Parts: sequence; structure tokens; C-alpha cells
Amino acid sequence: MTEAALHQFKASAPDSLESVVVVHHLRKAFGDHVVLRDFSISLKENENVVVLGKSGSGKSVLIKCIVGLILPDAGKIYILGRSVPDLEAETLDILRRDLGFLFQWGALYDSMTVWENLIFPLRKHSDKTKQQITKKVEEVLESVGLPEALDLMPSELSGGMKKRIALARTLMLEPKIIFYDEPTTGLDPVTAKEISELIREVQQRYQTAAIVITHDMNCVKIAADRIIVLSDGMNYAEGTYDTLKQSDDPVVTAFFR
Repeated sequence: MTEAALHQFKASAPDSLESVVVVHHLRKAFGDHVVLRDFSISLKENENVVVLGKSGSGKSVLIKCIVGLILPDAGKIYILGRSVPDLEAETLDILRRDLGFLFQWGALYDSMTVWENLIFPLRKHSDKTKQQITKKVEEVLESVGLPEALDLMPSELSGGMKKRIALARTLMLEPKIIFYDEPTTGLDPVTAKEISELIREVQQRYQTAAIVITHDMNCVKIAADRIIVLSDGMNYAEGTYDTLKQSDDPVVTAFFR
């Protein structure tokens, strides 16, 4: 896309939004297996919404539909006022520059140092000077509590450190919205708690909005402003941690037990 077209795309964005992500009546099936049926979700600015569901309930499919990796069978999806299924590949790629992802296993490049992993997103999507890049790397490493990790290889990092570096890489492009896919999977309870607290710290420091996919109730308690329980492909229940904890619905209480 040309610079003129890029400018036009950004200039045509809505001036104000009630919600930065809106999903209406989403449906997705694979053959006869219906994963999502009539699912809806909204995400406001500077809000963390946790989608809580059992393994295999469709949480990751939901994220892939929202960001345009999978086309839904029915329903509407808007990110920052844009209808995602209607965007062409180039414009969708531009929209994704405002999105950050923390993948379940970090997805760091094994052959690159931490420094190289962090600057990789900037090679295509930034015109920052070397001095500006260095300053940004130092900032994000400090924000995730690993300022000394610059020259380490991923093989030298613990599981928790990999998650922190992966989050630092996400922050390099200053996203408006972050998607966390099972951010505490594979971590011991202490490290999982630290990552959950880091999600909250990132929200407050960078004023990001986030959708967090998890079944880790400690993560939910720490990171969530609002919770949506995904069951049988639908919004089964919605509320804060405290309100849902008091529910007597067996589907909901199963998570809190």
C-alpha cells in the first residue's frame, strides 16, 4: 500500500468509539462441529475482558476470527470501527499494526537474541532511528522486568522469562489492543501470578485494551475487569469476578471450585 493510501486509511478512522472491539452474533463451524454459535463480545478502551472457558470450548477460534485469521460463517466483527471480514489483505495488515499478540508459548525466534526478537517487528512496520529503537527496547524490557536480558538467547530463558520477552516484543509497536492466548499455560503458580500481574501493569502503563483467553482462575482474578464465560459456543454468563463467584449456576461455579 502506498503512503498516500496508508494516510487515507488512517484518516478515515472514526473519531471516537464506544468500543474498540465489537463482535455480534458470531458463528463458526468446522463441518458438523459448531464451535461458536451466536457469540457476542465488546471491548472498551483500557479494559481487560477475560473469555473464560474449558479447553476446546472455542476460545482460540474466537481470537482467530476476531483478527481475521479465520473467516466466520456468520456475524459481524469490528476492530477500531473497521469491519474485519470486509477488509482486503493489505488494509487488514495495516489494522493489525494496532494489535498485539501474546501467543500461548511465546513464539520467540530460537535463532535470534532477545534484542533481535524485539526489533524484528520494527523492520517492516517502523521508520524509527537506531537511537529511537534502542530507547524503545530499553523501555519495554524495563516494563517487563528484564532489563538485563538483551543479549540472551531464548534457550537461556525460563518459561516465565520467555512470556515476558514475548510481551515486550508485542509492546514494541505500541498496540492499542492486546490479545493474550492462555498467557499462564505451562508456568508454575508463582510465575503465573507474576505474568497475570504484568498483564494488569501493562494495561495501566500503556493504556491498552485486552482480550485474555484463559481457564486459569488466578489469572482471571488478577487481570479481569470483566469476564465472559464461553460455554457451548455461546456467552453463557458475564460479570465481574466477584459477581460470578457468587453464582449458583453449576457451569459457572465449576470454574471457581
